[in-house]
Amino acid sequence: MSSQTELKRVEDLWFPDATLILRAENSLFRVHSSILAARSSVFRDMIAFPQPTPPAESDENDKVDGHVVVRLHDLAGEVEVFLRAIFDSSFFMPPRSPVGFQVVIGVMRLAHKYDVQYLFKRALSHLDSMFQVQFTDFLAMDWGAAKDKDHVVFQSGDITVDFTAFRAALEVGASWILPTAYYNIVRESDFLVELGANCYLSPQEEKLFLAAQIKCLRAFVSTYGFMKLLPSPDCDSFQCTDTITEGHNVLKRWSDDCTDMDPLGPWVFDFVDGSLCDGCEELARGKHRAAQEVFWDTLPTLFGLPSWDELRELRRKVMEETA
Repeated sequence: MSSQTELKRVEDLWFPDATLILRAENSLFRVHSSILAARSSVFRDMIAFPQPTPPAESDENDKVDGHVVVRLHDLAGEVEVFLRAIFDSSFFMPPRSPVGFQVVIGVMRLAHKYDVQYLFKRALSHLDSMFQVQFTDFLAMDWGAAKDKDHVVFQSGDITVDFTAFRAALEVGASWILPTAYYNIVRESDFLVELGANCYLSPQEEKLFLAAQIKCLRAFVSTYGFMKLLPSPDCDSFQCTDTITEGHNVLKRWSDDCTDMDPLGPWVFDFVDGSLCDGCEELARGKHRAAQEVFWDTLPTLFGLPSWDELRELRRKVMEETA
């Protein structure tokens, strides 16, 4: 093999008795073709046809230990986690086993590309904890806690996670992931135009997100429209007046910082010292919850996507599909 390019053997994915050598970028993997073929129809078909022998004068890195090197045009890191998931049964366990977000994405992309259905569905199941399709599941998330979503681990506040997720979802046809991923981008972006330059938004995507951000700001105002109904008609608590005033002040602070204007965000009265009487609390929470649910129902159409019912049906078909 030529020494012009320094190649790295991935040691625990280098089996001396194996005959299939894969290369992704500058990483080499030596694995058992029979196991890979049993998991992947794409590799099974590829292995069934002998690889062409490189010409003698070739100065490419085409052979190792007498075996032809099969080039994969994938990221080395993704190939590594994909192969680990196949050859190490403890590496990529079903939910709720802890797993890194990038591992999930790498396995999902390559399991889809190389048709390893059980790993593809397992990766999608992991993402269910991050990108919900049900309103109650979404609200049950603790957005104030460290964003490991129970078991999928990534750096808190890293909005590129949502960009990575929606790009991968588009690639593999997992459209039900998109509404929540898009929404996270819109509500967590301070400056979408600048962020778009860093995250490679197309002009069409940039326009879509900016328009959605404006609609989200309007929806935020609607979700707190109940404030003008307070205090409730049967309220007899002087404390409610002070609490409601504090609530208005919190909303004013949020509106001064548009990134805090989240239609599906926290309950404003959690950020004040006082409390509402039972009558005011019941009225306020009921109206707020109803407005949030209306917004949630329209969330996919905000981004030009099919309805939740259609997206949930798509997910069902994909997850129930047999290899």
